[in-house]
Amino acid sequence: MREVLRSLVARTAKRTVRRGWTGAKDRAVALGERRSDQRVGRDERLSEQNRRLSEQNRWLSEQNSRFKDHNRKLRSTLGSAGPPAYNADGLAVWGKDVPFLRDPSFIRAYRRGMDSGHSIGREKDSDADIHIEWRVHVACWAGWHARHLPGHFVECGVNTGIFSLAVCDHIDFNATGKDFFLFDTFEGIPEEQMAVEERDHGLEANRAAYDECYELVRRNFAPFPRARLVRGRVPETLGTVTIDEVCYLSIDMNIAKPEMAAIEWFWDRLVSGAPVLLDDYGWSVHALQRKRMDEFASSRGVRIANLPTGQGLLLKP
Repeated sequence: MREVLRSLVARTAKRTVRRGWTGAKDRAVALGERRSDQRVGRDERLSEQNRRLSEQNRWLSEQNSRFKDHNRKLRSTLGSAGPPAYNADGLAVWGKDVPFLRDPSFIRAYRRGMDSGHSIGREKDSDADIHIEWRVHVACWAGWHARHLPGHFVECGVNTGIFSLAVCDHIDFNATGKDFFLFDTFEGIPEEQMAVEERDHGLEANRAAYDECYELVRRNFAPFPRARLVRGRVPETLGTVTIDEVCYLSIDMNIAKPEMAAIEWFWDRLVSGAPVLLDDYGWSVHALQRKRMDEFASSRGVRIANLPTGQGLLLKP
């Protein structure tokens, strides 16, 4: 009996070993097949990635070639055009005539505004020219146009009077018989009126460019007896003076809230043909002002011209 049992156990062990070996072999084969499939999948993914990289490299090579060709043409064009006729304040032009830069009356008016004691774009107490001739030229053109219309002049955002002094000098303001109302805090941009997206720029502008300047401005405009300084925040100051008709409106307060209050207040007081000059309109840092002004213009059925100087210009219908 013992021999029979030992024989039975031995046969059972052999069968178990054979089954284990067969199972292990099958698992090994299956594992090998999975790994083979994985290698094939990985190779296909790598092949697809290489194809995409090749396409990207080809596109980049084409763009680089186009860029080089454009640069060659640009250098050729600029080289033949010579130096720019005007290159300042973020604006450069070639092949254009800019006669106002040679006009003695404009040069005198420009210097009057530039020498007003401002600190914009230069160190405090500096007399450096920040070269905004083209912007001042546009303001002088608007003033010359407006002097022939009924009504008075208004500027909201004066600082030391860069634009308004130049306009007064250029058009001989004392001979117009008009008033020039000059609205400003004369101490910078009101922080409490700044929108969230305006704060960084507004606070930096206050730090770098704006100081208490009321007495300085009063002296600057002393030669123009009908220039009337109106000190305080817009809109609170708008109703403190009586202005029935406006023939010229300049708005340059650097933030949207007071500018919108000004255009809404004066719109119905503007005479037909009156220019409205928006100094900040086209500058990317003043995007909120442009958005609000465009919404206002659309509501009144008018459009604002976006000038290459960064200014906006519209005429009252």
